[in-house]
Amino acid sequence: MNKPVSFAYILARLKIILAIVFVLLLSACNPFVHTTDLQEMQKRNTLIMGTINGSLTYSYDGENYSGLDYELGKKFAAYLKVKLVVVEFESLDNLFLALDNNEIDFAGAGLTLTPNRAEKYRSSPPYYYLTQKLVYHKGTYRPREMADVSGPVSVLKGSSHEENIAESLQEYPELILDVLENEDQESLLRKIAEKKIKFAIVDSTTLAQKQRYYPALAEAFTINEKQPVAWLIRKTQDDTLYSAIIEFMGNQYKLGAIAKIEEKYFGHVGHFDYVDTRTFLKRISSKLPTYQDLFKQYATPEASWLLLASVSYQESHWNPKARSPTGVRGMMMLTLDTAKFVGIKNRLNAQQSIQGGAKYLTQLIKRVPESIPEDERVWFALASYNIGLGHLLDARRITKMKKQNPDSWADVKENLPLLHQRKWYSKTRYGYARGREAQHYVDNIRQYLKTLTWHVQEQENAMRIEAEKQAEIEQLAAIEAEKQAEIEQLAAIEAEKQAEIKRLETIKIEKQSEIERLTVIENKKYSDIEKLEAIEVEKKATIKASDQQLSAAEPTN
Repeated sequence: MNKPVSFAYILARLKIILAIVFVLLLSACNPFVHTTDLQEMQKRNTLIMGTINGSLTYSYDGENYSGLDYELGKKFAAYLKVKLVVVEFESLDNLFLALDNNEIDFAGAGLTLTPNRAEKYRSSPPYYYLTQKLVYHKGTYRPREMADVSGPVSVLKGSSHEENIAESLQEYPELILDVLENEDQESLLRKIAEKKIKFAIVDSTTLAQKQRYYPALAEAFTINEKQPVAWLIRKTQDDTLYSAIIEFMGNQYKLGAIAKIEEKYFGHVGHFDYVDTRTFLKRISSKLPTYQDLFKQYATPEASWLLLASVSYQESHWNPKARSPTGVRGMMMLTLDTAKFVGIKNRLNAQQSIQGGAKYLTQLIKRVPESIPEDERVWFALASYNIGLGHLLDARRITKMKKQNPDSWADVKENLPLLHQRKWYSKTRYGYARGREAQHYVDNIRQYLKTLTWHVQEQENAMRIEAEKQAEIEQLAAIEAEKQAEIEQLAAIEAEKQAEIKRLETIKIEKQSEIERLTVIENKKYSDIEKLEAIEVEKKATIKASDQQLSAAEPTN
């Protein structure tokens, strides 16, 4: 007899059947599981950033990669737990074409978010702002507004500058626009400095950096007020990458990472001093060579010779006899106590001063708290070199009091001037200090360091190009020598050939002469034979005649 089936059992079986039917229906409606853009990147383990080469975006100095977009891109890749792949393009048109064709995941190249770009692409939150400047060569005609511009204005093809200037063309139809391809902002500024072009439009951030290398660059006027700079992605992409970028940027702002990167690239670029920059560049050529070997001799892993030279210029303008009313002296402007501490006897001796300054700065770098990031430790040490380690630690305490990050140079730098204010220095251990002076001191050294590094790299590049040119000349000379040797060898072979031909011709002539001589001999021989034969015939005839005569003379029997 069969057991009765319970209602609970039937209900359970029905749920299983319904679940199976639901899965089958779902599979029929969507037979392929959809993979999001973000999942696809994580699956291939790469994040592809398209960019344009430049000191603010992405560059390589032969040892290290750098650039604001590159550093931020690396952080984003780490955030997604994938590897960053950088694809460099020669022009903005090629960059946007690659983005449109899904060859890159996003464009990170210091791109201004213009109305046209905002309409076509999605963007990240801005990570800094800039203005656009009309640039000219200092000492030439300076226009004060667009109506004053008297010559062609150079802009990059596909750039925000080209887009923004289009409005001015409507208002000023006589304005001549020179749209250049296969160039970048830095090359435009170089052409302004070399007077190859008259005017150009570039970003304020790029101009501020390059004026330290080309002090003849000058701002005529501002084209546009502050505009945001952002990453761009395709609108056809799903929301996963866009959401990840939004979340990542928000976290970076919250953690202070954006501020830190901005400070690294823009923090030391303040008011441009034409005279100081021009003087510094001249003294790099005229005075630095005298002491360069000493800076190199006493450089340490912590303090490069370029850093030591930059500190020395800020301190004494490379004057070994420099003195100050406060008692500091020499190339590195050491106090008497500091000189004794590092074992220096004569502060006015250039070698001893550089040796002592290098030793002292290296010690300061090592004494900076380990919680401070490696790439910022030197800025803290430089501030200590100027106002003393105790006052720097006070500035870090004030930073902490204000609930900011005492390990961030951007935050501590902001609070250094508070050491002037009784409200704040009264709460510190070491009291009043010239914090604003220390702030400017570090910024100046960073500017000198940046300019000096660029100058040395330019010299090395020039020497490399000259060496390559010389090597090419020597190679061409060697090829020419080989060619000449081959020509001479062929000439010698030809001479030998001609001599052989003449020898053979001589032999031929001699042979012909011999043949002729033999022919003469042979002919004479035949002639002699014929003579002998004639004599023989004559002889035989004579004998015969004699015989006949004899026969006739004999009596008949």
